[in-house]
Parts: sequence; structure tokens; C-alpha cells
Amino acid sequence: MLFFLRSVVLPLCVVAMVTMLGSCAADSPLSPSAPGSLIRVDSLTSYSVERLAWVTGEGLDLFFRGGTKSPDDYRSQLAAPQQAVRLFKVAYASVIPERGGQAATAYGLVAIPENVAPGAPIVSYQHGTIFDRSWVPSNPDGSLETQFMISQFASHGYIVIAPDYFGTTEGTTVPNSYFVEQSTAQACLDMYRASRVMLEQRGITPGKLFLHGWSQGGYSTLAMLRAMELENIAVEATVTASGPADPLLFVSEMLNNPSPLAAPFTIGGLTNLMLSIDAYQGLDGYIDVALNPAFVEKARALHRFELSFEDFATKVPLNLDSVCTPQFFSDSRAAVKPFWKILDASAPYRFRMQSALRAFYSYRDEAIPWQVARIAADYQQTVGNVRAEAIDAGQDTDHRAVFISSLVSCKPWFDSLK
Repeated sequence: MLFFLRSVVLPLCVVAMVTMLGSCAADSPLSPSAPGSLIRVDSLTSYSVERLAWVTGEGLDLFFRGGTKSPDDYRSQLAAPQQAVRLFKVAYASVIPERGGQAATAYGLVAIPENVAPGAPIVSYQHGTIFDRSWVPSNPDGSLETQFMISQFASHGYIVIAPDYFGTTEGTTVPNSYFVEQSTAQACLDMYRASRVMLEQRGITPGKLFLHGWSQGGYSTLAMLRAMELENIAVEATVTASGPADPLLFVSEMLNNPSPLAAPFTIGGLTNLMLSIDAYQGLDGYIDVALNPAFVEKARALHRFELSFEDFATKVPLNLDSVCTPQFFSDSRAAVKPFWKILDASAPYRFRMQSALRAFYSYRDEAIPWQVARIAADYQQTVGNVRAEAIDAGQDTDHRAVFISSLVSCKPWFDSLK
């Protein structure tokens, strides 16, 4: 769960302002039908080699501002961009499983190398928590984490795809689906299907498929992986960086065993999680039982993207004891009420994976406790999957640095498997 650091929020806004916005000329409006059908493709901009070099230069400096690590700890280890990349926003048909298959239009980004080769591998990137709709991957200028994926993979011959998730794109009509497992998996799976249609239309035949996700995106990646393996779609390798694979364990630990390192902004993620589950699965007003009444409407505004996290932080105490009720703490210990049962049933790592898995974690991570970030790999090893590995991202490595560490490590790994 990437509860975006306040020190990162401003730099990402700066990134959105200083980079050139892409054009939105429609290439191919199509009629939707089955889930995964392509509805529309809009050409955005192209990132030149020089623009991509900015990502690992000034962009890396912005990303690490206020963190525990220096960008120079990683700069020389990141791959230098090799070619320009063309960027496209896609709209595609999907359905909402928690709402009985209700039709939905979803969105995402497709990044294609300028000199794309036959059999180019695909990396599907699942993004971390956002508190602003301008940070979705389909608006890559506003998403620095997506720009890192473009620089490290698309510029090196990979096709990068990245779903926005339901309810996050500007103009969408469905609620924010934050950590709603089945809807997250469906949005990611159908993004892959629609991307394949788009590539086929352009005469591009892709190769192997790889998955990567950071923070909330690590959770999303595991949900996507399980959905894809159930559909017999081969995934060559999967990486999670600070991925909270077990929501029940994560929320219970947050409440009952808080870490001295825990970041104060986790409250925004928790309230978003509760409101998303309420919107998609129904909790019969549990939010009013769980939260201090003075903060419920502010939490709703944050969830609807009507209140920025910075404004939320000025109106709501950023500590759980002040925002959550004693009843909510008590409920967390038994975990038998509907909200807690839904969390328990939303752990997508509980199956024996065919894909190789590397789960990156850190003892210094202020957003995701190390036990939660590595549990998917530990579980896989317990059920006999020898291709799963938990990887310590290093001493004094905070949440953002875990992500960059994972890129440094997984790029040569993916290269060796493609």
C-alpha cells in the first residue's frame, strides 16, 4: 500500500507541471463488447532518450527527496535509456465482479519502444496508491513511478502496460476500487487483453509476459497473477516491491502492533480501503462505527478525490488512536465482522504459483511492514514452490528505495528470461 509520502506529493506535482503534456488525438474509437475489448486508443506524447534521461537524473532526485537514501546510491545502477518510447492511453471494456458483472470502462497506458522488435516482451506494471487522479499511469507525466518503468523497460525494448484501476481515471463514473481484490484483478487482466488487441492492430507480436508492482501495486500484481494463471495465461516472472499481500495481517498489525517507523499518512490509505470495500461489497455503514464521526465526511471526500491528501492531513489527525473508534480496535482483535472477513478473503497469494516470484521488502520500510511484504514468498516456499524468493532491499531502505532497488535487481533478471 503506497501511502504516498507528503514529501513525494509535491515533487510529483512539479513533475506533472514541468514535463510536456501529451496530445490526445484519438487513433481508433471502437465499440465495446466482451471484457478486454478495446474501446479507444489515444496517442499521447513520445518520450525521447533525453526526456528519459531526465527520469534517472532530476526525476530520481525528486523521487528521493526527504527519504532515507540518496539518489546517488542507485543512479549508476539504473539502466541508461536506449531508445525513444511512444505512449498511448487506452480505454477498454471490463466488468465489476463484486457488482454482479456490471459493465465498466477502464483505462491504462501502453508504452511501445520506437524500434519495437518482433517478440518484444511485455511488462505489466501495477501502480501504488494515488491520492490524485492526475497520478494515474494513463497520465504518465503525472506518475513518476510509471516514468521509471518506461525508462528502465520500454526504452530497452519491452512493451510496458499499466492499468489505472477502476474509479481512478479522470471522468470515470465508478467508485475508487482501492484494494478491492476481484475488481483489481479484472481491471488488470482486461488491460492485458485490450493491450494485446491494440498491438495486433499495429502488427506487433509480443513475447513473454512479466509482472511488476510497487506497494498497493504489489498487492494488485498478486491479484492479477492469480487471475491470469486461472485463465492459463503464462507469466514468466513476477516482482512485488513492498507489496502488502495480506490485507488482514496488514491492518491488524497497523492497529495492534504499530511500528515506531510507521508513517502517519497510513490513515488515508486505511480510510480509502474501508470506503472502497463499502462501495463495492457493502459494509452497512461500518465506516460510521469505525471512525470518529468528525472525520467521516473528510474521509469520503479523500476517497472521491475531492480532497487532496495535503488538505486531508490538515483536517484529520494522522494517528489511528484519534481517528478510529475503540470499537474498531476491538473488532480488529476478533476479526469476525464482515469488514474483517472480507480482508481475510482478499489475500491473493494463497495459491501455488507457476510464475517465479521475487518479493522485495525492507526492515526500514515506513509504509509496509517487512512481514507483510515478504509473506507471499514465504507462503510459496511453504507449499513447495522453489521459484519464490523474499529479497531484503538493504539496510536503511525506505519505501521509495525498495521500489528503485527492485528495478535495479529485476531488470537483469527479466532480461535473462526473455
